[in-house]
Amino acid sequence: MGDKIITTFKKHNINVVLNEKLNKHTTLNIGGPAKYFVYVENISQLIDVLSIIKFYNEKIFVIGAGSNLLVSDKGFDGVVIKLKKDFSTVNIEEEKVIAYSATMLPSLINTTVEHSLSGLEELFGIPGSVGGAIIMNAGTKTATISDCLEYIEVVKIDDPEQGIIKLYKEQIDFGYRNSGLQNKYVVVSAHFRLKKEDKELIKKRLNEALLQRIQTQPLGTFNAGCIFKNPYETELTAAKLIESAGLKGFSIGGACVSEKHANFIINKNNATCEDFVNLIRHIIKVVKEKYKIELQPEITFVGVEL
Repeated sequence: MGDKIITTFKKHNINVVLNEKLNKHTTLNIGGPAKYFVYVENISQLIDVLSIIKFYNEKIFVIGAGSNLLVSDKGFDGVVIKLKKDFSTVNIEEEKVIAYSATMLPSLINTTVEHSLSGLEELFGIPGSVGGAIIMNAGTKTATISDCLEYIEVVKIDDPEQGIIKLYKEQIDFGYRNSGLQNKYVVVSAHFRLKKEDKELIKKRLNEALLQRIQTQPLGTFNAGCIFKNPYETELTAAKLIESAGLKGFSIGGACVSEKHANFIINKNNATCEDFVNLIRHIIKVVKEKYKIELQPEITFVGVEL
């Protein structure tokens, strides 16, 4: 089976790497090898790759910037897809912005600001790709990536032969750090309608958002952003609950609750996925015992379960 799928990939001029270490592709620097790691450069290749994976009945995972992932130390027993090249472009026409899914969010926002377009600047500092941000409806306390979205273009994972499908915002089940798209679609592009505004005013808001992150988050560490969603049962944030439970600085193995922001767990000392899972379980247990609130993870688990 393995030789056959590799031969088929190569026959379609698709770049496949065997046993690629996934820690190199995550901001936590954690993750074992992928059975197959495939670089996809254009839409035609994407449809071919998805069709081949479907034919050989392999598991699939699409990786963006890897900024909200916890990947098993054993890796991923299937095909990991990484989009590049054609998927890293941004097109702007007046107030309409098309961002392809491998574009990094900070790069997109810098480009829109230079064109005096407002609507995305509050998200500056979120380190993900556009596709990943759409999948998890990335955002802050006051803004999400879906706010200015008109529609996205996607390919259906289990039916790639349909080609590109257009999904309007109203057709997507956007919620708090969720879209309902995960494991169903590969995001190709996101189409936004922004507003013309004074460039200096936009830059001011961007800098305020960035300063807030610098002051409150453990930038410069191996982390995956906020680990837990903020609970709906209380006005207290997940960070406040974890801090109040006395868990700031608490470690298991190389995984440590950040002293700067209690909803961040950092890879402080060559942490394993198991260290992170055990620390996440411990936090959930302690907060539930103390506050009767069960924290829900915001990050995506790959090849591992809580």
